Amino acid sequence: MIRRILNSRLPLMVYNPVKVFDVKYFKEIFNAGALPVFDTECLTHDDILQNVALLSKEKFSFGIRLSTHDNELIQKIKYQQMINLDLLISPLSKEDTPADVTNFADTKIVMEIKDIHINDKIKAVSPHALILKGNEAGGKVSKYSSFVLMQWYLKNSELPIFIHGGVGKYTAAGMFAAGVSGLVMDSQFLMTDQAPVSDNLKKLLAMVDESDSTEIIYNGQDIYRVFAKLGTKIVKDLKLQAIELSDDPNGRQKIYTSIMDNMAAFDKENTPFIQSLFYLGQDGVFAKDFVKESTTLHDVISSFFKTIGENLNFIDDNDPITPESPFANDQGTKFPLIQGPMANISDNSDFANKVLEQGALPFFAVGSLPEDLADGMLKDGAKKVDVFGAGLVGMEAFNPAVKKHLEMVKKYKVPYALFAGGIPSQVVELEKAGTKTYLHTPSVSMMENALKNGCRRFIFEGGEAGGHVGTLSS
Repeated sequence: MIRRILNSRLPLMVYNPVKVFDVKYFKEIFNAGALPVFDTECLTHDDILQNVALLSKEKFSFGIRLSTHDNELIQKIKYQQMINLDLLISPLSKEDTPADVTNFADTKIVMEIKDIHINDKIKAVSPHALILKGNEAGGKVSKYSSFVLMQWYLKNSELPIFIHGGVGKYTAAGMFAAGVSGLVMDSQFLMTDQAPVSDNLKKLLAMVDESDSTEIIYNGQDIYRVFAKLGTKIVKDLKLQAIELSDDPNGRQKIYTSIMDNMAAFDKENTPFIQSLFYLGQDGVFAKDFVKESTTLHDVISSFFKTIGENLNFIDDNDPITPESPFANDQGTKFPLIQGPMANISDNSDFANKVLEQGALPFFAVGSLPEDLADGMLKDGAKKVDVFGAGLVGMEAFNPAVKKHLEMVKKYKVPYALFAGGIPSQVVELEKAGTKTYLHTPSVSMMENALKNGCRRFIFEGGEAGGHVGTLSS
């Protein structure tokens, strides 16, 4: 449910950089229309309370994010009775005993959520709103992507929802269109002039790509998203330590302590960040795009919301998800939908015709089938189904029959094809034969290479999907 929650002009929270406190930055955030949130992770009690006292004297509203259930710290914050403390953020997971966040006067309580099916725990706290921290964000994150969490909570909760993770100029419009009440951002603004970070960090952020964000995973339950190049030794060491501690009853706390002990501060000029440990989400790659037109925080945030508005207007004027849309008409279906190939399910003409009757484009799962089975399936489809596609595996190592499959697609004049693990030359070969062909692209670099080599139809294969996927969410 969309509601106004924040005491700020815009429905946006912005966190401070890791281990950096700067009142001026908070003031700039608020003046730009967003709510500044003091992220206390990695800081000592004394540092937190000292900084909170400074913020309490300012004339702007702010929030506080706690990363753990520290009831002693919460009581000390409560004791300060700050009239400009707009909200307090506290985490809540399946295993947690919720922190005591009662009796905070006019301060709103917001729970940071990474799990689903915990409505009873949420109800016991009775928060004002939820922050859904998806797998794309930096720090301790969910195993679910932001969009999966968002869809679950929009369906199963009446509370206002904020999204943290994967927020960019275009995804943000989709989030608001779906019904969220606001957004949480951090690394996206680190290249602005006002960001209190070192020039070395900004230089690194100007060069990061989508593969420079990785996960340290403890026992499949605690996931920490951090920056790493292939040669970033500290991250390799921590990944190994997480595995070695998997049977240790105190392993969860030990790996978190190791991460905290090694965390780099963003404002240190001489830090070799390429060999340092710090939180960075998949959305950190957006930082350089946000400052293309202007490097001032106010302009960047203003432009961001202007773009959101424009994109929402585009949807109003040209909604792509409608019957008889240009895309649907082009592929000869009622809806602009493609049924992904499913082994042992989408392998017969009866199923394909049912899919087509309901308005989507059916795809036969050719995959790595033996030649005789693949040939029989496509031959039958060509006879009985008006329009359909062939789902192909393009890597010869996984599909020794791939060349034969391509010849079958041409022989039966299959209208559509898609490649999982394919290469541009295979796509171009089928396009020349008259088959409109999609390529799964699980990374930006793969898509750029495919564009340069003549491909024009793509399926963004997010990590949420089944089968052959990449590390990025959709």
